Amino acid sequence: MGLESASGNAKAGFTVSSKAVAVAAITVLFIVSLFLWTLPFQKNRLPFGEGDSAWHFAIGDSIAHNDKAAFRLPYYIGVWYYGFNKILGPFAPEYPPPSHANYALMQVLGGERFLPVFIYRAVASFLGVLAVFFVISRLFGVLPGFLAGLGLSFSLREQLTYLFGQQPTLTAVLITPVASYAWYKYLVSFYGAGSGDEGSTGGSGNKVYLFLSFTLLASQFLLHLQGFVASAVFIAVLTALMAVRFRKLPVSKSSLLHLGVAVALFAVVAAPFIAIYAGSADINVPRLGFKRLFEWGISPSLVQGSFPPSFVEFSAEYPNVLLPFLAAGLVLLLLRLLLVKNNLKELFMLSWLISAFIVLHLDVFIGIGLNRLARMLVLENYIFYSLIALTAVWLPQALSSFLKIGSRISSAAKYGLAAMLVLLLVSTSGESSYSSLKGAYGSIDRITPVQAEFAESLNSLVPEGAYVYDPSVKIVGQWRYPKMRWMLAISQRHVGRYDGGEIAGEGSFDKSQIYFLFDYSDIALFASSLQYQQQAAAWASQLQQLEQRMFNNTAPLYNGNNIRLYKYEGFGGVAA
Repeated sequence: MGLESASGNAKAGFTVSSKAVAVAAITVLFIVSLFLWTLPFQKNRLPFGEGDSAWHFAIGDSIAHNDKAAFRLPYYIGVWYYGFNKILGPFAPEYPPPSHANYALMQVLGGERFLPVFIYRAVASFLGVLAVFFVISRLFGVLPGFLAGLGLSFSLREQLTYLFGQQPTLTAVLITPVASYAWYKYLVSFYGAGSGDEGSTGGSGNKVYLFLSFTLLASQFLLHLQGFVASAVFIAVLTALMAVRFRKLPVSKSSLLHLGVAVALFAVVAAPFIAIYAGSADINVPRLGFKRLFEWGISPSLVQGSFPPSFVEFSAEYPNVLLPFLAAGLVLLLLRLLLVKNNLKELFMLSWLISAFIVLHLDVFIGIGLNRLARMLVLENYIFYSLIALTAVWLPQALSSFLKIGSRISSAAKYGLAAMLVLLLVSTSGESSYSSLKGAYGSIDRITPVQAEFAESLNSLVPEGAYVYDPSVKIVGQWRYPKMRWMLAISQRHVGRYDGGEIAGEGSFDKSQIYFLFDYSDIALFASSLQYQQQAAAWASQLQQLEQRMFNNTAPLYNGNNIRLYKYEGFGGVAA
């Protein structure tokens, strides 16, 4: 009975605790997150991120440059690895326009090319902190909402997703808790099970929550399909559990009419872009066996080469000192499902947990690559940090109920646990988060001022249909690949790697517009260090041999700051 009473007072606690407390909590979370997540560009405003980061920026930059979201990608982007759609053909967009149009809007509103986009990327990536705060605080109170949000502001997995440049996925997925909560409110109103604030309309449901749910689903569909799929699974699981709970499907004549209108409106929004997703080369990959169902997450070996082990490892995301809180949260959730009479909020959390498991195992049921599925691990972060936070509230409530502890002692235990959790989060996750973000792309793995200057010159040196080969990636290593792609994004000209072999043998090439880039600027930086002088000399020798063999008697179009650019005039099939 004590557990039920505590649960029933959660909403009242949110109201009585004053909106000022909630605003203060949101403000703290926003400031902490903004400070941390903008560390990579607070002192260095040159672009950063992996190839995905340059790819997304380049499309948004093109939209801003041309003042429209074109149905076909420009040449310099279209011949990249996402350049073919099985339904729409070559140079088709990989995603609907909204994500990239947001980049363009930031450039227009901010009046600069890079900094406004960096700020947008950071804020749009850490909004999951505020999304989870909103849901948990509405369900259980401001305190657990704040604790969950604080943990997520330090989340290594989400920060790596942001740093790598996979922000559209992250932005779409972070809407999932809010979209699912809107659907939860609709179901509560349908079953007439609200606590007086749900707009209870047993048998029909509150139309506002219904249409809000589908509006959020549509926004996810337009941002990134993975976010839409995550919400669809969450909503399906929640609906099934609620139907079992009330022994009735959430269906009536009036609700079917409203649902039909919502689905029709969603279809109108989504239909023009279905072919973009359906024709993607990333779907219909081989399914993995059912033994994967006995693993919670994703093994580092299954995504080796695409993500570092720290991205998927459980121990890297959750410090050991948080594990007792997580274990207690899971146990207390199960207890509350059994002991709390009005356990709808607990059913929401259980649905969140089950849907996260299903989403992380979609490779077993449908053809989807694990490299994409790994990004969905942020759903695990949301539910696990929420359970960690709820332990600080639920555990004192349980002890008060079973041990008949006084309210003052219970309240002291709650705030004591909360203070302990804050201390543990800041001293473990917070400290490592600060270090990793402050040091991200701070050295040679980020495009340099010399390279950015060359990239800007490249726009006027070669025509729009040019194909610029860069042979240095094969020689110096994969760490140079993102820098090469940022040259593409800055120059608005295609810059691609050359690994040897036939030149212009495949793809959409204008053979009269092929160029070669020889960039020694990174090698020169290595040579300035005694530790790497020998390695730098070896790299320089290999690159010089290729340059001399191909362009020994040719004057470069560009020659400055250890970077040279040549136009290729012969087609004999040169091998590096």
